[in-house]
Amino acid sequence: MSQPTGGIIPEDALSRLTELFTQVEGASKPLSRACREAEFEFNSLVEKIHAEIVQPRFSSVTLTQFRSQTRRYCRARASKESPPFPCV
Repeated sequence: MSQPTGGIIPEDALSRLTELFTQVEGASKPLSRACREAEFEFNSLVEKIHAEIVQPRFSSVTLTQFRSQTRRYCRARASKESPPFPCV
């Protein structure tokens, strides 16, 4: 799979995705309302970016593949921004 994440996704969207990812993955209370809302927003933004930016350019990249790649990218980015980050 080619790597659209980090190349065609706007920086502000990547920053927001990384912020949401760390809220979800680093949550001390993963069942809290705030965590569920962050996860919903993360998934919604991933779906929007996939539909509007990725799918027209990389039609073979499924939403599942893109979500997985985005999570890996956010995990790596979070570990660089504010180490240490769990699950790197």
